[in-house]
Order: sequence, then structure tokens, then C-alpha cells
Amino acid sequence: MSTNPRVSVRAVIIQNGMILLSKYLDSRGYWYVIPGGGVENGETMEEAFRREMLEEVGMELPFGELLFIREIIADRHSETGLQPGFHQIELNVRSHVPQGAKLGSTLPDKDQIDLMWHPLEKLHEINFFPRGLVDQFKKQEWPKLYCGEMR
Repeated sequence: MSTNPRVSVRAVIIQNGMILLSKYLDSRGYWYVIPGGGVENGETMEEAFRREMLEEVGMELPFGELLFIREIIADRHSETGLQPGFHQIELNVRSHVPQGAKLGSTLPDKDQIDLMWHPLEKLHEINFFPRGLVDQFKKQEWPKLYCGEMR
């Protein structure tokens, strides 16, 4: 594994009290994150965003404002399901889905089984990551651009 942090870009899509989530299933059970993924070599953040949305959501989505940055360093947590040495910096961008659009992954990530809308007020009831930002998602407020390292 590379010793350099991986950079990813993710879409914060909240509409009508619902948040769009990628659903995963692995040995730990079901878990959820907002759609997105890694920036590839030679790719801008916006290009990566557009590619990841095509792969995970099935369509190009608007690249909106940067809401917050979060880091995850697997070795700082007792259980992450991530490889030892994994370090990721996530740029979280506001976006939206056109009304009535049909969603569906065209090239899902390993262990990704679904894409779903989930009630924002019930976000704390599922195994959502980043756990440390559930309240900010529910309030749709990110008071700091850099939210720090968290699972």
C-alpha cells in the first residue's frame, strides 16, 4: 500500500429531508457512506467527481461548493474494516439529483450493493460513516471546513 494519503471526493446530496447513500455489505454487516471515491493520477477533483457519480449514481451530477474536508487514518482506530496503513483525505461537495431521475450504479465499488435515499432525521439509526459528523449532516451545517480525522 502507498505511504501517501489517498484523496477522494464525495457528493453530499440532501433533498426533501432525504440523503442519498451508497449501501455496502461485508463481513461487518450493512454500512453506508455518501457516494464518491478516489481521485486518480492526472485527474482533477471535478473530473473525479463526475466519473465517480457516473459509476456510483449512474449520471453526471453538478459539482457544487466544497462543504467540508474529513480524514480517516485506519491505524488510529481499533476497528475500521480498512486495510492497515490506509489514510484518506475526503473532499465533500454539495450536489443534487434532477427531480424524477432514475439512479443506479453502473460500476459499483467492491461490496457496494445498493444506492438509496434515507431519511436525514434517522441517519443515527444506521451504520453511517463518518459517524462523527451525523449531527452536522442532520442539521446540514458544517461549521468548519476541516473537520479533522475521524471514523
